[in-house]
Amino acid sequence: MDAARIRVMVVDDSAVIRKIVTSTLLREEDIEVVGTAASGREAISRFKELKPDVITLDVEMPDMTGIEAIPFIRQIDARVPIIMFSTLTESGGKATLDALSAGATDYVTKPSSSTSVEASKEIIASSLATKIRVLGQKRRRAVGAGAGYAGRPPTHRPGTSSTPNSRFAAPNGYSPKFSAAPAVKPPTTDSKAQSEYGEVARFRSTNHRPPSLILIGISTGGPNALGELLPALPANLPVPILIVQHMPATFTRLLAERLDAKSKLKVMEAKGGEVPRPGEVYIAPGEHHLVITNNHRSEVALALDDSPPVNSCRPSVDTLFHSATRLGNRVMAIVMTGMGQDGFVGAKELKAAGAEIVTQDEASSVVWGMPGYVTNAGLSEQVLPLNQIAQYIARRCSVSGNSDRPTANHAPSSHTPAQTTAITSRSATSEIGGRRWH
Repeated sequence: MDAARIRVMVVDDSAVIRKIVTSTLLREEDIEVVGTAASGREAISRFKELKPDVITLDVEMPDMTGIEAIPFIRQIDARVPIIMFSTLTESGGKATLDALSAGATDYVTKPSSSTSVEASKEIIASSLATKIRVLGQKRRRAVGAGAGYAGRPPTHRPGTSSTPNSRFAAPNGYSPKFSAAPAVKPPTTDSKAQSEYGEVARFRSTNHRPPSLILIGISTGGPNALGELLPALPANLPVPILIVQHMPATFTRLLAERLDAKSKLKVMEAKGGEVPRPGEVYIAPGEHHLVITNNHRSEVALALDDSPPVNSCRPSVDTLFHSATRLGNRVMAIVMTGMGQDGFVGAKELKAAGAEIVTQDEASSVVWGMPGYVTNAGLSEQVLPLNQIAQYIARRCSVSGNSDRPTANHAPSSHTPAQTTAITSRSATSEIGGRRWH
């Protein structure tokens, strides 16, 4: 056993999958598979013995599913990264979102049954191994510092999917193309003064005018972060919000539906051709870039782009941010929890165009990759914990946070001209939400 390697436990009821995942991970010099389990119950019983840094967890298993096992694992270790291994189907998408709500850290979609063994190993090596490495290294650093895994432990609410099935008792013994981003300082620990664990962060003054459009780029840890952010925003928010969340097709639609059900704002998956309206949230669909363009009436509108992935991502945050640069200082771009650097180049372009850049702090991020690179490059004007981002958005848009959703059928409320802020386009006179940008 090599103490320097990241210790992984592989949990899947399929012996074939366990073998493929294990043999693939054994190729990685810094990863060690310390054990396997064929059910959620067995994973729980072996957790203390194996002491893994990361767990890969299948969703559907006999005896006890992965989702049912998560709360029991969290009772033993609230911070261990749990990566769900789910199928790329509608039922798999629903189960994945349930697992994330129950306390899983992240997910990887399984190769399809028609994929060859070698191709499956390549997919696992490029996706699962990368996430194990990033989350495992963060886990090791946190434990070494005696601080536990960064971020808050998941909250389990009675009566929700995060509560284990009562028939299971806890066993004994009990996560456009761009040139490569220039080298910047890697993400480092942010000041505790800007986290919910230290002093309440003070918003720094800004010379920007109130935004007319808000863009959000987010990845690992995103579904739960958005599940906290969007419901905290007021229904009378006078601007639209566009979101790129790194997720595959089907998953983004299911995510939009879940967020819509719990938010005062109207949340939907973008279809292309929409004119973004105040109080509405548009999520980029998986496998499509979301871009800002103009329709034939010179209104600012949304479009979907099937061009190649950017930063290995489609949708890409950089693609959305780049398309918004012509809107200049009427844009607020927020980079939240996520792995990698997607959004860094776009944030740099938006900053140069006069936009306001905001980032999530490290303590409240599952992975401080995307926001960390933007922050350490000096692009962010506000570095905020997750639980203060909605307050900051409302403050910058000059609205209160206690307005109810307009109607039960989610119809958007009417807005006065004063509520729909005019915006200056660098390229042409255009409109957003029926109001002219000039």
